[in-house]
Amino acid sequence: MSSSNRRSVTRRRIAEAAAALFSSNGYAETTMQAIADRAGVHVQSVYQVFGSKVKVLAEAAAVLVAGPDVDAAVPPPERRWVIDMFAEPDPARQLALYVHHMREVSDRYLRLVDIMRVTAAADPDVGSFLAQAEEGRYAGPAHLMQELAAKNALRPGLTPERAADMVYALTSYDVFRTLVDERGWSADDTEFWLAQTLAALLLA
Repeated sequence: MSSSNRRSVTRRRIAEAAAALFSSNGYAETTMQAIADRAGVHVQSVYQVFGSKVKVLAEAAAVLVAGPDVDAAVPPPERRWVIDMFAEPDPARQLALYVHHMREVSDRYLRLVDIMRVTAAADPDVGSFLAQAEEGRYAGPAHLMQELAAKNALRPGLTPERAADMVYALTSYDVFRTLVDERGWSADDTEFWLAQTLAALLLA
């Protein structure tokens, strides 16, 4: 294995260890030493790779959002699910693919989001990162709605910006939590309802 591959493997191992510890123990309660111990590396390696705890948090979040089989360093536009979504000719199917992606992300990421929300009140660095992460979450709907508008697929009078706002709101992590965890819907039913609802609201 080349040195660059070893560094990449180490980085991923640290990020996965941090994601597990942050999600189970909390951010403030998780030390850099604990992350190093779980990852099986020296604590100095964690500092050398990331420099600060909030940067470890950012990488842990990126790994959870990207998924277990995806290199978090790959830009979102180059990820397979994004390529498949934009290659899909049917607008309703494009929306369904986006909803499916958000369902999977919610399953992996919601616990860490909750931890970050609690921590943000006392830690400005975490608050800043959480705000940036939410801006990044809006980018997906924004790009997709521009694509649908270019195909004249949006209903008359609906701007891409308003459509993106609707997708952003309805595919939030809290919607999945409300229906699945609080109201007892199955994940499949939730995904189907969201895809059907967005298609009815947005498409011509």
